[in-house]
Amino acid sequence: MKTSTLFLIGSLISSSLCAQNLCTQDSALSENTSFEISFYGSSNNLIEVSHFNVTATFNNADGRKAIIAQTNRDTTTTEKEKYYAIECNDAALLINNKNIIPAYVFEEFHNMDLDATSSSLSIPKALHVGQKLSNADYKIEIEVTPIKHRLHYFLTDRIVTSKETINTPAGTFECYLIESKTHMRPQNNNTGSVKQWFAEDIGLIKQVDYNLEGAITGINLLTDLKF
Repeated sequence: MKTSTLFLIGSLISSSLCAQNLCTQDSALSENTSFEISFYGSSNNLIEVSHFNVTATFNNADGRKAIIAQTNRDTTTTEKEKYYAIECNDAALLINNKNIIPAYVFEEFHNMDLDATSSSLSIPKALHVGQKLSNADYKIEIEVTPIKHRLHYFLTDRIVTSKETINTPAGTFECYLIESKTHMRPQNNNTGSVKQWFAEDIGLIKQVDYNLEGAITGINLLTDLKF
């Protein structure tokens, strides 16, 4: 399967992992870091598993930057590695990735190549319950050679609603829960709302998308993490 998603390594300090953040010189994020994210459909069926390795971290003019290579663990053919970046500046973490693409998009376009390198998501370095976040417009390109189709995934009314403990196959994490309304352009019946759990110094641990009736349409889940 050619579709894939990038899991972000975050910018905040994690007491549970005793790790420093991307914005410090002694960051735990290194060439030894690897992680895996799995995608499940509305029937809890496994759609895809993607694996990631950090290839470099370095300082730049605005802060710190990490380059991450992605491959699919379950692919049966040789596929070139794809590279993505995350960057920390004074105010926020800027994520150039594919990790918030809903699992239902991968399920609907399972035999096509998806890309989101032209988009970035901004996460404030300091989160607190009740905080309102700016809207996000995420561009998704779906390639059916020689034609590229473009989808826009919108997250609006974003707010940090709680701090919760999340258990995953990769471990247990203290997370901030961010809830948003969603819609897709062109229109998609699966959109309605999304819950995203972010852990300090790890990033997106879990994402659950819902349709307007409140039914789950897809789940993105961290299933492995090694420093």
